[in-house]
Amino acid sequence: MTSAPPKAGRTASPVAAPYAVPRVAPQRRWRPALVWLAVALVAAGGLIAVAVLRKVGTTAEYLAVGATVEVGSIIERSDLRTVRITVDPALKPVEASAADQVVGKFAAVALVPGTLLTRAQLTDRAVPGEGQQLVGLSLPPERWPAGRVRPGAAVLLVVTADSGPAPSQQPSTTAPISINATVVDVRAGAKEGTTLLNVAVAERDGPLVASRAAAGRIVVALTTGN
Repeated sequence: MTSAPPKAGRTASPVAAPYAVPRVAPQRRWRPALVWLAVALVAAGGLIAVAVLRKVGTTAEYLAVGATVEVGSIIERSDLRTVRITVDPALKPVEASAADQVVGKFAAVALVPGTLLTRAQLTDRAVPGEGQQLVGLSLPPERWPAGRVRPGAAVLLVVTADSGPAPSQQPSTTAPISINATVVDVRAGAKEGTTLLNVAVAERDGPLVASRAAAGRIVVALTTGN
């Protein structure tokens, strides 16, 4: 008896793998106006940066005070120093090239070392002028209009009554003495809380003002127009 031939095994048909379909990104529309706007903004930023660098980086030589110069003193070359700095446009310091024009002038105000020199601090006339005397007044806040008096201001120096015991109880009917003066310089006084006013007065009034100032009997009054 013959046996039947073995059955051939089934061959599994291959299963196709999933096929990834490539995605195509949508193309954006090119807008020339936006491109030119970006280019313009970059160019403007570059120009602004260059302008700022030029302004900040530009330096020049100016005159500075190298030694203390009192009011009315003649300015000498040894009183000046040359500095190279960038100056704010609001300031008007004297350029170093004008040093020869400065030497020989008079200090209109006290010059402090380490400060820039301006033409407002200079004068062609001696201080005090002819027929005048320069007197310093050390004043507490209650004896002058603090913050209102500037160099060049015209003021009245009022001589107050003696603070000593009065000879009688009757009030004085005599008008106080007032003397015309011009403020030359204003600075901090030697004593804390005081201010030093250098004033120019007529030569005949100089001794009286000096003696009354030493006794603390001067009050400064600001005149009209200052």
